[in-house]
Amino acid sequence: MELHYKGPRIDVPPDPWDEAFADHFHPIDAFLEADASFTYRLIPALRQAAQTMDPVQILGRAAEAFFFAANSTESMLDKRAATMRGNAYADLAVSGRMAYDAFKAGVDPAQILATTRDFLDMQESPPAHTDAQISAAVEQALDRAYDVAWALRGPPSQQADLRRRLGWIAVSGEDDKPHRPVNLPPPPYEQYEVGVTTNGTTLVTRFFIASVGAGPARTEARLPRTLPSDPPPPGIPADDEAILFLHGHSSGADEALALIPSLHEAGLARGKSYSILSLDLPNNGYSQTFEQFTAVAPLDATTYPKDPVDNTPIATPVLDFIEDFIADFLDALPTSITGRLVAVIGGSLGGNLALRLGRRDVSTKTWTIPAIVAWSPASVWPPKVQHVVDYLAPNTCFNLCGEAETAQSRDTFFFQSYEETHLLGAIKPQPEYWYRDNYVMKAFHVAQSRFGRFEIYNENFRRWHWRVAGEQLIYSHVDNVVHEDATTPLRYEANTVRMLLAVGAYDDYFGTRIYSSSIDMSNKMVNTPGRRLLMNTTGHSIHFERPRYFANEIVKFLNAQTRAIVCLVKEDDAIKSYGTKVDPTDAAEPVAQMTLDACVQAIEQGHEFYVSADDGTKAYVTVAHRERVPILGDPGGSNRGYHLKSVSDATTANNIETLKSCGQP
Repeated sequence: MELHYKGPRIDVPPDPWDEAFADHFHPIDAFLEADASFTYRLIPALRQAAQTMDPVQILGRAAEAFFFAANSTESMLDKRAATMRGNAYADLAVSGRMAYDAFKAGVDPAQILATTRDFLDMQESPPAHTDAQISAAVEQALDRAYDVAWALRGPPSQQADLRRRLGWIAVSGEDDKPHRPVNLPPPPYEQYEVGVTTNGTTLVTRFFIASVGAGPARTEARLPRTLPSDPPPPGIPADDEAILFLHGHSSGADEALALIPSLHEAGLARGKSYSILSLDLPNNGYSQTFEQFTAVAPLDATTYPKDPVDNTPIATPVLDFIEDFIADFLDALPTSITGRLVAVIGGSLGGNLALRLGRRDVSTKTWTIPAIVAWSPASVWPPKVQHVVDYLAPNTCFNLCGEAETAQSRDTFFFQSYEETHLLGAIKPQPEYWYRDNYVMKAFHVAQSRFGRFEIYNENFRRWHWRVAGEQLIYSHVDNVVHEDATTPLRYEANTVRMLLAVGAYDDYFGTRIYSSSIDMSNKMVNTPGRRLLMNTTGHSIHFERPRYFANEIVKFLNAQTRAIVCLVKEDDAIKSYGTKVDPTDAAEPVAQMTLDACVQAIEQGHEFYVSADDGTKAYVTVAHRERVPILGDPGGSNRGYHLKSVSDATTANNIETLKSCGQP
């Protein structure tokens, strides 16, 4: 008899995961609260298990589910659902930081077996069971838990294949914050943890080091019922220079991955090998979570004036804490790494912190900060205070920070952060301002950031998010050290570390005006060596939008030679060459003559020139084009070409041309 196909023999619908992002594993709908599925909150049963932070209790629940999957008389679909439920419970025994620490300290299978038996006996109609059946279920739970532990914390070279086979891994950051990326791709580098003590508070934070060609730091034979070893102490190759990367607001160490490959490539092209250090800042990424009000400062310690006659001082204790934390993090690392630090780089919040670090006294440290690279920095705007409209934004942030956690807080946070508009749509959700509108990857990166925050969200993260946002609004780099007290210096005046300040022209939105504000501030930073980089058709996240171009500019800046233009050689009132010196105070150093073309070529390669004023301040030199000048027979004018111009001079009759002639005393 001939058989004809008439549909599937077993009609069980699969549960495929969303494959929108490579190596991003989206949760199974059955394990998400129906009214909060768009924020990926787990169902109460799983959350209650996670809240215990007790791997014995959690694995008992996993084994209970596996028992039913193997021994019940229910349908195949029900058995399959029970297996997936068992996997989810087993995941929670190791995906949260506190549960993993307890699991690592040791779990007794006999205790898990006894706990599983108790759960079965507490059923309304307890099923018949044998020790062998329960033992098999416990073994299955432990197998899953150990697989997940190795997928999250094993050597990088061994993680990828195991991780893909496991699919979605249950995690409940609200109840037990994860210690490693769980359903997002991990960095392809060894991840470390270090305890950082700042102002009496010790916080364990995660970081990684991306070295050129270093590859995974270890491989490890996996033995039955063993956890992966902690990685060896961190280090960098002998010839590498170190760069510290600071991530943006509510982001994490993995943000650096957008720029790292291009930094490596640009460095190697100039004969430089860089190791990039990237860490999770407090209450961000996969760092240990902690309660901000008791650990750092109560909410009322953040102060600011509201109306024009209010004299309340501006105090930003959380920003101060984060800055101190970065310095303490460097103190906690081996000097073999920090002794080779050549730059601190970062954008947005990271750019704000880099600017702050650029005026920090590190004379007592074993490390220095030779250079700062700050892009799209927050707090370059005037302080959002003492104005009937301006202060409303920080006021809103601090009110949200003070709200207690409720069942609706998670949904509300993601609505406010990713969807809410203001002024009839004139003010868009904040992520809309992270990338320029015509950036082809904008939707992907916004969605990826939201996905990542689903994984780490908890009350502390939410409150920290709003507290930092509010403090960045009231803090300003163009303010006096004591707000509006002219007897104290302007903050930017203390920035004396060599700096590259970069900003995109599209990052000039209502309210913050980061592009315009950065230009205004940089024009006044006469005490700060370095240069600025203005980029057309570029938005806030320069390192995502222009990684190769920007990395090349960073490497050029880090390897730039700096020379002073000390005199001129003129012929018929035209500059024939420029006399330059590395150290203009060294009378024994000969003056090197450089033509205009030679100077322009050097500047294009990243080298820097400056002239000194009589008061000792430096004006850095750029290449500019002259305006068209009318000449006889050519009423339209003639372009006289490019010339060198000091950045502090708004006219073409710049102070370079007033330098003495070479050879004059």
